[in-house]
Amino acid sequence: MERRSFPRIPVQMHARIEMTVHGFFGQNDPSHEHGVFSCMVTSIDISLGGFSVRILHSPLDTGMSFSPALAYLLVGRDITALFKDERVTVEGKVVRVDPETMLMAVVITRVSDIDRWRELCSQAITGII
Repeated sequence: MERRSFPRIPVQMHARIEMTVHGFFGQNDPSHEHGVFSCMVTSIDISLGGFSVRILHSPLDTGMSFSPALAYLLVGRDITALFKDERVTVEGKVVRVDPETMLMAVVITRVSDIDRWRELCSQAITGII
């Protein structure tokens, strides 16, 4: 059985991601009082149906509190990734997180500009980006 509908294309782009985390850190946690976790990431690969990223900097860095138990809780969360330089925002669901390598895999549910995302995938295939 095929796991992915579209082939992933290796490409490195920087993005800022935000995830809904209501109740994730416990009540009255002032660092996440709005129920949003955000961090900087770099993409590992992209496709029309998903992408994977490596977390570069976040309040949940491995040395702080990013444990396997915490990573497991991120799976299924909604995520928004802003690829600012590429002028596109991608929304999806986290399907896998590896706390040791800080890798996160996402299935895309919505793209702000699908034509631009397709263009980015095409550029990645041809090696332009």
